[in-house]
Amino acid sequence: MKDERRVIIRNEQLKKIRNNLREIIIRAVYDEINILSTFSSLYGAILDLTPEERKEVFYLEGTKHSLRSALSKSICVCPLCTHSDRDMVYIPLHETWYCIECQEKDLIWYPSHGSEEDRRQHDYINWYYEQKEKFTKRFSNKERSNSNE
Repeated sequence: MKDERRVIIRNEQLKKIRNNLREIIIRAVYDEINILSTFSSLYGAILDLTPEERKEVFYLEGTKHSLRSALSKSICVCPLCTHSDRDMVYIPLHETWYCIECQEKDLIWYPSHGSEEDRRQHDYINWYYEQKEKFTKRFSNKERSNSNE
């Protein structure tokens, strides 16, 4: 897909079917991850293993990582808010599905926003000034009322 695609379902019965199918897929993925974790835990400490056993453990860990990655990029779960019961939008830049609420709140990073680290720093600075302003408004009124008494 070259552009953003939205999947919006308005019918309540279809939403229920969609949510149940997503839940089945999510549970199946986590069950498989649990099985792989159980197998890899049977090997013991990684330093005590033979090269063949290490290879098997690394394969199991890689498979678990692939499953988690596929689930986070799928239409089943939003990777930002982890909700699975919302309408989704596909962002081709990330090759990932996000919920529409996260897109509307502008939580998805785009290259035009600058580096992700700069964006977080900018968001933190703005948040800090907002909190400072709220704090001074709240407590400066109390100081004025105390000084008038």
